Amino acid sequence: MTEATTLAAKVLLLEHDPRHYQALWDFAQSLGLVALPRSATDALSTLAQHKDLGGVLLAEDLPCENGDALTLACAIHRQRPELPIFLRRSAAAPLSGDVAAAVAHAWTGLDSLHQAVEKSLFSLRYPAELVNGIVVLTTGAMRSMFPHAKVDNEAPYVVHDRIIFGQVSTLIPLESTWCRGYMMLQTEESALRQGMLQGFGYEGVGGDLNFRELNHLLGETTNLIWGAFKNRYIPPEAFATQQTQVPIVINHEQKYISFGSQDPQLCIRYQLSDPRRPGLPPLVIVQRLIFNLLWSPERFTEFSRPHEASAATGELELF
Repeated sequence: MTEATTLAAKVLLLEHDPRHYQALWDFAQSLGLVALPRSATDALSTLAQHKDLGGVLLAEDLPCENGDALTLACAIHRQRPELPIFLRRSAAAPLSGDVAAAVAHAWTGLDSLHQAVEKSLFSLRYPAELVNGIVVLTTGAMRSMFPHAKVDNEAPYVVHDRIIFGQVSTLIPLESTWCRGYMMLQTEESALRQGMLQGFGYEGVGGDLNFRELNHLLGETTNLIWGAFKNRYIPPEAFATQQTQVPIVINHEQKYISFGSQDPQLCIRYQLSDPRRPGLPPLVIVQRLIFNLLWSPERFTEFSRPHEASAATGELELF
């Protein structure tokens, strides 16, 4: 049976008590959470810097210059309502209406927190074979489109954030008997142009490109990845039986996109660098997979078994 993996998730850690801080740090490590410790004064600015968070761990008695931690919880919720806030209670009084609406889970014991994190952050399980396969076929497609770039990837993780990274995004549907949703690529326009100036692409394709040509370049990369995904993971006769759709909401001013689902999204960051100029900043391309319409990993397991059984046949599979 294909192994299901619990991926990492980044969480904002707002805790001042040394004892609770250490317990939460160990808790995060045990679950694969990447904790970002911050003070109350840094909390909102950190939200602006990180567009790929999974949630917030907040202490009710956290010292704040203006107001208190409950006021901060409401401010965080207003800025990023999709992020679940896990509030460590230090008082017995019931939470007010606004605070109760902002807080996803109030806890006093780690067992309760563990259950809430599992339910909120890891509600979708991704088979390890699928995650690793997506990384392999995506890096292969990027190396084809950017043959002179060194392509690396960070460890895959899940996000609750709906904030778009950069200015250039692509979106393509993914549909099979075991999944329905979308794949996105996101990057910064200036970094993509700079990468082409550095010679990441084919000979003759330089950095003097207008935004339409850069859009087309990222679109072609997306198409290559989709083709590889289709060849490997979508059987020719595969059509999902449930053909429902939900509106996709895009707010360009806020750089926000919603697929109508609160489930966490699979996120992988790729870094394209110039091996001849190791000191230059890399081109970052963020890949997100959103299975908002159908997600049945057990069907993926059944589908993947024939590939495992035929792995030793000697046939060559092209992507």
